[in-house]
Amino acid sequence: MKILIRADGGKTIGMGHIMRTSVLAEELKQFAEVSYVCLEGEEFDLGVSYLKQNGYAVLRFSKEELLNRLKDIAYDCIIVDSYNVDVSFFKSLKRKGTLLGYIDDLKQEEYPVDFIINQNPYALDLNYKKEKYMKTFLGLQYVLLRKEFQNQAKRHINPVCKDILVTVGGSDINRITEKIILNILKGELDVNLHVVIGPAFPKKYLETFNQPRVKLYHNPTMSDLMKKCDLAISACGSTVYELAACGTPTIGIVVADNQIMASEKLKQLGIIKVSNIETILDSIKEMTYEKRLEMSTKGQTLVDGLGAKRLASEIIHLINERITGV
Repeated sequence: MKILIRADGGKTIGMGHIMRTSVLAEELKQFAEVSYVCLEGEEFDLGVSYLKQNGYAVLRFSKEELLNRLKDIAYDCIIVDSYNVDVSFFKSLKRKGTLLGYIDDLKQEEYPVDFIINQNPYALDLNYKKEKYMKTFLGLQYVLLRKEFQNQAKRHINPVCKDILVTVGGSDINRITEKIILNILKGELDVNLHVVIGPAFPKKYLETFNQPRVKLYHNPTMSDLMKKCDLAISACGSTVYELAACGTPTIGIVVADNQIMASEKLKQLGIIKVSNIETILDSIKEMTYEKRLEMSTKGQTLVDGLGAKRLASEIIHLINERITGV
């Protein structure tokens, strides 16, 4: 059984598509041979390097030749995770006997695929027309989190907020981390900042902040760091789901337009508090013990970290159905 995953990651677009698909791939490769298809170009080298370091074969094509080359490859299922697709793209990929899936976020079109994955908390509000799909996998029960976030123990919340995690993702081209640190330090709060340096951060970026109150982390075990901190300030990407699984109360910062819907829904569910860089000090002060305890409990109730296992099982079942015709 062969599965292809079509995704890209890099300095400009970030590593989100690569990271979440690799979580699913880790579960799928227990049952199938999993390979990746990525675009050529220096912009995407970081994502390809990550995949190869984790043992995945990677095929690389130019944007112009991508569809034609995919038609020549034998596979039982292809899973696409990219915003640069449309209905015609999926129609071109359609072929007899092959399962076609899409990891969606925004439901901008009704895609002609066999299954849709939307792990976002607002997915059930998007009214996917189920009769058009063989299957839909929607909502937080399908959040793609690494093994370290599975079945976390119930979180103990410290009465005093002393340690704060700052993480904005794999890249930071707008220097958001620096702005957050400066705003917190000028408030003279009695806290320690634990700042994660993403793999696509500029070299030597933030080194001037390496002081007793600010500790920089390169490639840490994120679950350990999240459980160590009393509060997190995070971009509203997939990291907020990891924080929820760990029971870490979170202030979410929207750093891209595709995070707006998730941040609003997570705020509504009581999992995060949404803020911006300018008001971050006030937001931290509002995070009382009672508020942090409530957020922690709600987060761990809604996110158990087993989404990748559920999805892999369902996808393999669909492939077997397609192969056997049963």
